[in-house]
Amino acid sequence: MKSKLLKIIYYFYKILAKLYIKKHKPFVIWITWSVWKTWCRTIVYNVLKNYLKDKVIYSSPKNYNSELWLVFSIFNLENYSPWVLSLIKIYFKFLLELFIWKKKYDVIVLEYWIDHPWDMDFLLSIVKPDFSIFTKMDYIHVENFDSIEDVLEEKMKLIHETKEYSFINYSDEYQKGYSSNILGDYFYYNKDLNYNFEYKKSNNKIYSFITIWTKTIQTNLLGWENFIYLLLALDLLKKWFLLDYEDNDYISFDIQKWRFDIYDWINESIIIDSSYNAWPQSVLKMIDNTLDIKKNLFQDYKVLFVLWDMRELWVNSASQHKKIFQYANKFWEIVSVWKETKEYFWEHLWNFKYSIDAWNYIKEFLASSNDKYIILFKWSQNTIFLEEAIKVLLKNPLEINNLVRQDSFWKEKKKNY
Repeated sequence: MKSKLLKIIYYFYKILAKLYIKKHKPFVIWITWSVWKTWCRTIVYNVLKNYLKDKVIYSSPKNYNSELWLVFSIFNLENYSPWVLSLIKIYFKFLLELFIWKKKYDVIVLEYWIDHPWDMDFLLSIVKPDFSIFTKMDYIHVENFDSIEDVLEEKMKLIHETKEYSFINYSDEYQKGYSSNILGDYFYYNKDLNYNFEYKKSNNKIYSFITIWTKTIQTNLLGWENFIYLLLALDLLKKWFLLDYEDNDYISFDIQKWRFDIYDWINESIIIDSSYNAWPQSVLKMIDNTLDIKKNLFQDYKVLFVLWDMRELWVNSASQHKKIFQYANKFWEIVSVWKETKEYFWEHLWNFKYSIDAWNYIKEFLASSNDKYIILFKWSQNTIFLEEAIKVLLKNPLEINNLVRQDSFWKEKKKNY
């Protein structure tokens, strides 16, 4: 009974969202694929917000990237309770917004993924984007499909329904291979790039200086793959919104926490918190980014990788974990936790069954060393709670609230682990 009621509620949500888009006609940018969706969305949103001063730009600050959350993003709903009564109240709130309240934004930037056949059809029945952006494919969310090619077919439905232009990542072999089947207008990005960057440290913060042709952009954005999306966003700004950036412009990004945040540890070591869920390509890039930070700013530091299991890889788990280990092991020491890393990582500092044992080991290891370290904490999910290891190492206890899964729901759940 409850399930049937929820389906009815979700159906009417869909109708209201579709009517809202039809009534207010915002410019819609839709970002999808497997990895770096949130980074791409955040970068595009911040660039447009920074330069399109005469327009209201919106993108949900939450990871709203499913069917229900598409509706919530359209109506700017950022907090809700999952109970049926609350969802019914939300329905009437949406109804008022549709018929009484004014338009909230001119441009909306959405982020979505699919994990079942026909998911994309449902999403497209609500809104068809003006622009669509495809980031990069990885071996995730594929368990409900017969093959990764079927995932590709499902996601590429978006490009056929995009009203104006789609932007395809030239470095993604799956997208390039599919390009001959594309019916709509599309452009490649991440192709023939001409830029360079360097990191600089000021007031205990790290900044990037990115030179594109003859102009330099200053930003708090870190990471090579993020610069790719910055270049894309600036290109969108220039070619389709007819605005350009100036030399030495500073763009500040409202970046989600726990996605390559940098903290101080008690012995002057550096903690890099990238403890949110991660997939193989993301892990490899975070390792590269850590090494770039070391090369530019902390040459006399050693590196420690603290790596947990990657999940939802299914038949690809063995090959992908081995690939990560082979790559990371070339550079410095590794501490790992949980079953997959124990099985597929070879000899390294230590593998632990429980997170708390790893935390104690890392703390003692660093405290007993005369060396300073850059410590990358990467990939963590429900029941792993890698963020709790970071908590005990922070120099400033006030920064604990910046870590992932620190709300009351997760604190209660962590009592069982």
